[in-house]
Amino acid sequence: MIETGTLARRAVVAAAIVATACGAVAETIERQLRVGARERSYEIDLPARHDRDRPLPVVIVFHGGGGSADSVRRQSRLSAKGETEGFISVYPQGSGGIAGKLKTWNAGTCCGHAMQQRVDETAFVAALLDDLQATVAVDRARIYATGISNGGMMAYEVACALADRVAAIAVVAGEMTALERCRPARPVPVLVIHGSADRNLPFEGGAGAKAFAVHEVRSVASAIEFWRRHDACDEPAESEQKGIVRRTSYRACAGGSAVELVAIEGGGHSWPGGERLARFLDPPSPALDATDEIWRFFARH
Repeated sequence: MIETGTLARRAVVAAAIVATACGAVAETIERQLRVGARERSYEIDLPARHDRDRPLPVVIVFHGGGGSADSVRRQSRLSAKGETEGFISVYPQGSGGIAGKLKTWNAGTCCGHAMQQRVDETAFVAALLDDLQATVAVDRARIYATGISNGGMMAYEVACALADRVAAIAVVAGEMTALERCRPARPVPVLVIHGSADRNLPFEGGAGAKAFAVHEVRSVASAIEFWRRHDACDEPAESEQKGIVRRTSYRACAGGSAVELVAIEGGGHSWPGGERLARFLDPPSPALDATDEIWRFFARH
């Protein structure tokens, strides 16, 4: 059973989320949902200048394990990108935590409270999409999902279970945990951004020395191979190396889809070009702006 709870609107000063020449104010809408027996919530960031009746693209952004809607908003700066490019940024909140922090997502083999309680994340995201479409004008053909770490796992989960509702996904420093149970309804364009020196979710797989939730991590290559096969990318990959950034692209795929890997040599567990939220976290690589990269990919699909 899914029920829509309260709705709260709050004005967010441009400097906090977006910067505009005349100091415009963007609007954040906070939504609460009851999904089964659980209270869930998410936040919607609308561009400051938007026609309320004109459907806009949507980028759903999943925070990492132990994070929150606010942390990944600051980390990725996707609301600022939405302001300049004209899309809605949506920030779901994970489960558990203390004082609103340390929330996680259930991605099968990870992570924390959400995994232990077997939280039905697919039901939450489906309910979120229903509620979102009833709340603001949404271009239903241009709904995208991205996330970092445990949130990147969630982007994969969405592509596996809700492929009929998302146009493409992008995963930053994440792991595809759902290889055996992933049954996408259609070819899905997938972008993966990952550092070769990631010690939380190692590029080559295995146990992460700095893992938030220790488990046997699947390699990035296994995810790329899954989507290459599923999307019927039959032509050889295109490769390009610029400095420490290595790109591997499969672009001639079924239904106009594509599979792309952007590997950052020596890069750690972070959102490249984004904000470092704490000193104990890996510094984001300056070699790439992941937010720009993600929106370029989404805009093509």
